[in-house]
Amino acid sequence: MKICLIKIPTFDAPKSLSYFGSVPNLGLAYVAGAIRSAGHQLQVIDAPGEAINQYKIYGSSVGDLRTHGLTKHEIVERIDPDTDVVGLNNMFLHESEFVSDLLTDVKSRLPHATTVIGGEVATSWWNQMLNRCSGLDICAMGEGEEVIKNLLNTIESGHSLRNARSIAFRENNSPIIMPRLGRIKTVDGISWPAWDLFPLNTYLDHEFGSGVNRGRSIPMLTSRGCPFLCTFCSSPEMWTTDYVAREPGKVADEISNYIKLYGVTNINFNDLTSVLTKSWIVDFVREIKSRNLKFSWQLPSGTRSEAIDQEAAELLYESGCRNFCYAPESGSPRILKSIKKKVKIPSLIKSLKGSLNAGLTTHASIIVGYPQEKLKDLWLTYLLLIRFAWHGLHGVSVLMFAPYPGSELYKNLHSNEKITFNSNYIYSTLLRSGASSQSYHPKYPTSFLFSIQWFFLLTFFSLQYMFRPMRIVRIIKNFVQRRQETVMDQFLFAKIKQLRWFARTK
Repeated sequence: MKICLIKIPTFDAPKSLSYFGSVPNLGLAYVAGAIRSAGHQLQVIDAPGEAINQYKIYGSSVGDLRTHGLTKHEIVERIDPDTDVVGLNNMFLHESEFVSDLLTDVKSRLPHATTVIGGEVATSWWNQMLNRCSGLDICAMGEGEEVIKNLLNTIESGHSLRNARSIAFRENNSPIIMPRLGRIKTVDGISWPAWDLFPLNTYLDHEFGSGVNRGRSIPMLTSRGCPFLCTFCSSPEMWTTDYVAREPGKVADEISNYIKLYGVTNINFNDLTSVLTKSWIVDFVREIKSRNLKFSWQLPSGTRSEAIDQEAAELLYESGCRNFCYAPESGSPRILKSIKKKVKIPSLIKSLKGSLNAGLTTHASIIVGYPQEKLKDLWLTYLLLIRFAWHGLHGVSVLMFAPYPGSELYKNLHSNEKITFNSNYIYSTLLRSGASSQSYHPKYPTSFLFSIQWFFLLTFFSLQYMFRPMRIVRIIKNFVQRRQETVMDQFLFAKIKQLRWFARTK
């Protein structure tokens, strides 16, 4: 069959503190590899990659946003008219409005084509998506490679969609869901991402990546899944709790290939939970040294601290790791227990000291506004931020809680009718860093949480630069030289670029 995969444009908002831009789509590249290995004809339309210098205003229901890449009309016009299946990856809830409009236009031009969406949102929000989007036929759930091959075989054979697995679709105008396939256990047997079908060099040449800009950067995975059950996270719904690590040698093989093919100088490991064990770190460092591979790597998505003592941190640095992000989410033991975040604050601080002594550039993420949070919990988180600044953490993100579809907290709030599916909710994952987010706390209004967010951020960065004033000099020097070393550097470059563009447009 003829399959068309689409990477939609990237959205950003100047009134938000969000600073992430377009990146090569790792999930879609894996799915493309699976489709090609099954023998189907494949077209890929990568909206940002095919219009890397094009930015447009998108008039959303919450105000003007900026899109990066091809417009909706340009995407639809590029689809081969003989296409049998059109597939999209929908990772973030704030993309839903655009995706719905796009699929409506796709169906108008190609009424015979089957439209499929996969990813985190499709897995958790399938009922809402099928009810809201008339142009959508099927939601594919969970790990994509086997699901898409199973679905395409079902469609090609002409069998009922009831024979497929891990999908949801409409039957008699009502959404129904089929049983899930199991997780892929032999992850090293999965086809490598089909980057040759994507404009990867365009991303690399323009230095688009998910982490701090350290040159030609490509996303990769060292593992799949996460064994933990954090209540704010949709991972258990998407991946279950099966954690499968790749062989360090296989990861090194892939890195070596990208260095030779694309001149890659930096790897962004986008695992849900990376470097979970010290033994994996030791084996990975051994592989890198034995091959004499020279590259930097980082963990922009954040990971846990359990396996990272000073010895492990020194090994990470030796292998090329430069940026390491912790994800404690709170400084309150009561909240950590409530959200099932298995983090011990003393161990976290010890790990941070070891990372800093090893030379790693560190960052941490915090969330405020959990529905069960009390003032004492916020105070303990505030004290943790002060400790972070004292010990030398380089940066911190403070986000306002938003109930993500599929998470345990989302399910609880939804069952208690505390979530309204309006524009503020749909765009909360993009805007929750700013004043336009909404509070889901029974007592704290949005304005209070917004004040707490800024108070925490201002305290941390004021103390950090007071304790280590040379870091301010370093930030100024990096900005002048257009170089990035920290998340603060990354944030400043991204936000100034956004604001300048909006100022010119207005």
